[in-house]
Amino acid sequence: MSIKPEDKRKVVLVGNSDPRTSLQEVYDIKEILEKLGLDVILSPSLQENTLFNAGEKAEIMNQYYADNSIEAIFDISGGDIANGVLDKLDYSLIRKQKKKFYGYSDLTTVLNSLISQSEQKIELFQVATLLWDVSGKQIDKFKSSFFDGSKDLYQTSWEFFQGSEIKGEVIGGNIRCFLKLAGTKYMPDLTNKILFLESQGGGKESLYSMFYQIKGLEDFDKVAGILLGTFTFYQKNYEQPIMLCQVKYYDTAY
Repeated sequence: MSIKPEDKRKVVLVGNSDPRTSLQEVYDIKEILEKLGLDVILSPSLQENTLFNAGEKAEIMNQYYADNSIEAIFDISGGDIANGVLDKLDYSLIRKQKKKFYGYSDLTTVLNSLISQSEQKIELFQVATLLWDVSGKQIDKFKSSFFDGSKDLYQTSWEFFQGSEIKGEVIGGNIRCFLKLAGTKYMPDLTNKILFLESQGGGKESLYSMFYQIKGLEDFDKVAGILLGTFTFYQKNYEQPIMLCQVKYYDTAY
């Protein structure tokens, strides 16, 4: 789905996890989107920092999904508690809608539950990167992708360690947050999927404990392939590339 600037359609900024964006940054993001021709709504719970408002956040999400004038939902939060909304979202309602949900980090839980419970197309993307990238290139990529339907926002280079190409539906996201879904009905079926994994934090032992848990997931041996993104803390503190370690320790071909 592409959106034309002249349509002046609505998008919303929500926060299903911890508020990690300052109020000024929220307004700055809103201004960027408005300059692109979008009407921007701010969720009333966007800056609430409490452990006990998951029901409120989920109800707001349900209302936004039910509003046909809203084209897309951008979650600008992150942290730890997004999975609190999972059992309160109206997936039967969401399944009937075509709008996209954007988020990353802790929103990995919401993104993958939308896949498994409502067959929604989701976007692993943090709209706050439009503000963080001072060069303006991210805004240009977002504009061409969001309005024109191009893939500019997601173009990157990959180094293959086994095989030369993979095709399929991508699931996953932040490895720690993806594993919150293990053993729940919200975990997507891994069969023939491309599993994408990344992480900001986590030392060697922490990451490998999560890799071993990933390997123990049902149908892990049926994935079409694995994409490893950036493991920020690890790559800053350890010389051996995690990609080589991954291939060495996993005896499953993919």
